[in-house]
Amino acid sequence: MDIKEKLFREDYLFTREDILKSLELFVEHERLNEDPAYSSKVVKNRVKLCGKFIAAVKKSKLPVLTELWWYYEYQFLGNSIELNLCQADDIEVENDEISSMTSTVEHTLIKVECDYLTVEQYAAMHEVEPVTVRQWIRRGKLRHAKKNGRDWLIPDTEDKPRRGFTSVLYIVENEAHIESDEFPMLSACDLITILQDQNNKNKFICYLDDSKNKFNSKLELTRSEVERLEHTIIESGKTRVGGNIQFIPNIRGNM
Repeated sequence: MDIKEKLFREDYLFTREDILKSLELFVEHERLNEDPAYSSKVVKNRVKLCGKFIAAVKKSKLPVLTELWWYYEYQFLGNSIELNLCQADDIEVENDEISSMTSTVEHTLIKVECDYLTVEQYAAMHEVEPVTVRQWIRRGKLRHAKKNGRDWLIPDTEDKPRRGFTSVLYIVENEAHIESDEFPMLSACDLITILQDQNNKNKFICYLDDSKNKFNSKLELTRSEVERLEHTIIESGKTRVGGNIQFIPNIRGNM
């Protein structure tokens, strides 16, 4: 066994037991609520969602992965948790650690969603007025909210917005197209990245990428324009928020 395979076998998940052990440690980390810190009510709901996901994994029949470079991975996506079957490629090793790797999600095997709240329920949970929640939605501040007819539903795992702007990546799902008169280029892209200019807090940069055709473009936006852009993206219901960085337990280092 060469060093790449050895490190790969040490670092990733290949059995249902691996997944459950990792989830046990992940839940412990969620309860500690260190970084980023969430409100106590949101932590409770995140842990509740983990419990639902663990129950789904326990009910499932998952084979032991013996094919080299294939592994299981779970992702907490803010409003759901997914278990994916992944394939690794282009593995680079430096100082006896995997320093870089290309990972492809080949299949989503299990997906468990959180509970959703009405505007009024979400307002009560965070002790604000419903009008404040509607303002957050209109300004694109609740990135996991979804339109349900004329009403909005918000995940019980989504905290109230923090001060300032947080960079975001939206991934357009299922080859969908977002239609917008104000932002017509949305229909031509599958990745939307929004950043704040560090030298001018009222200026925002939006990168619009079509990864399939290797086309990319850039928009410079004001604060009000970026709020309208995010509202348009969220209201479409055709994207998910990507780029989540989550705690990854080392199950073999903790066994």
